[in-house]
Amino acid sequence: MNLMILGVISDTHDNLVNLDKIINEMKKYNIDTLIHLGDFVSPITLKKLGEEMKGIKIYAVFGNNDGDKLFLKRIADDYKITLEEQPMILKIDEHKLFIFHGFNSYEKTVEIAKSVAKSKVYSAVLFGHTHKPYLDFINGILILNPGDASGLLNSPSFAIVKIPSFSANIINLK
Repeated sequence: MNLMILGVISDTHDNLVNLDKIINEMKKYNIDTLIHLGDFVSPITLKKLGEEMKGIKIYAVFGNNDGDKLFLKRIADDYKITLEEQPMILKIDEHKLFIFHGFNSYEKTVEIAKSVAKSKVYSAVLFGHTHKPYLDFINGILILNPGDASGLLNSPSFAIVKIPSFSANIINLK
């Protein structure tokens, strides 16, 4: 299997200034695939991703703050972005990734992520919602939250994941 580089973001909340910065940083890593873990909020954010990341496969799940889901889905379809309700199970070669936004509290969301990782069914569990970066491994399974792309609650961040090693880095914007 060849090396694949994933860019992972979450909770953009329509902050196009930070999204621009993150896109520019991500391009330096030559990502093959982008995963958005929900809370675009409005279609302008999704449209920007589609326009700026041409040639890169984009997968995304809806978050709890995503408003007009029908319009978001139409924009996603226009840009060939795979957008689904959570959870999404994404297969990359022989690896399965469990992708979700999150539920209620920080504690509940992390507990769900850890429980899914303990199942050993997936190579990675990716989640958003909490706006807090999180990087851990349980039984060799990556558990990752790239943090808060919007900068709403914490400094803006995103993550880079290398497959098949599932090594991951959370990158904070300056």
